[in-house]
Amino acid sequence: MISNSETLESVMSRLLDFMSQFSFFHGTFQTNIPFLSLLREVKPSVVESGILDPSICIVIQGNKKLIIGEKSIEYGAGNYISSSIDMPISGQVLKASLEAPYTAIRIIFTSEEIASVVLEANIKPRQENQLREGAFVGNIGLEVLLVFERLLHLSSDSQTAAFLAPTMKREIIYRLLIGEDGGVFYNSMLLHHETSGISKAIHHVKANFDRSITVDQIARIGNMSTSTLHHKFKAVTTLTPIQYQKQLRLQEARRILLGGGVDVTIAAFQVGYESLTQFNREYKRLFGLPPLKDIQTIRAKKT
Repeated sequence: MISNSETLESVMSRLLDFMSQFSFFHGTFQTNIPFLSLLREVKPSVVESGILDPSICIVIQGNKKLIIGEKSIEYGAGNYISSSIDMPISGQVLKASLEAPYTAIRIIFTSEEIASVVLEANIKPRQENQLREGAFVGNIGLEVLLVFERLLHLSSDSQTAAFLAPTMKREIIYRLLIGEDGGVFYNSMLLHHETSGISKAIHHVKANFDRSITVDQIARIGNMSTSTLHHKFKAVTTLTPIQYQKQLRLQEARRILLGGGVDVTIAAFQVGYESLTQFNREYKRLFGLPPLKDIQTIRAKKT
């Protein structure tokens, strides 16, 4: 039962107060609940490319811009961004300061978890025939935010969280499905996986990102023609299959280089490149800097 005095603003205010007690200044903080993390940035950022993992991320304070393909979306407190696949995106924090940092709460999930809730709760959202991009921005409901609040408080008790947190995660998915943007959430997060075969194609590229694969092979995996594959793959990811593979390779190479102990040549070959020149050129095109300079810049920001 929700109190009449409860509003999105009042709950977000409490969340900000509680989150300020966690001992991290900026970046990502992993809570004791494996699928729950907190995000905080204390100043606006430049546009950065990355991979949005399957997740739901609710903005509590501040504003951010998301670039998906050719579409640019600005969102802020009271919005959530959700993705059902590893989605190549670019993003930029627009509004953040020491006094009012950009703050968000994120949970990771799988399409199978969403499908389980849909089936067990007998939810029948309006289905669309048109494929949607695998990520979108929606409006969060008060009921969902209250579950996030309970979940965050639960993170301080590891034993209780291990038992109750999975149930709360399912409640969050359930309330998103029946909420204001439930139809869009369902059609973006699940429907294309069930009806188009594109999910198999995306998973195949992801599992073999470091290998040489052809568009014909990917099309056969998805049981579709190459022209249909291109159309559906780009509708969901905003990229062609080969462009998607390239983004996965470059993001993994960046992660490897940040881990240290490996030089640029080894990182390039580990992710599937046969030409170091091509790797350096494509890395700079995506991230704006050559590999070593990019890694130095990231590390400098963290100190």
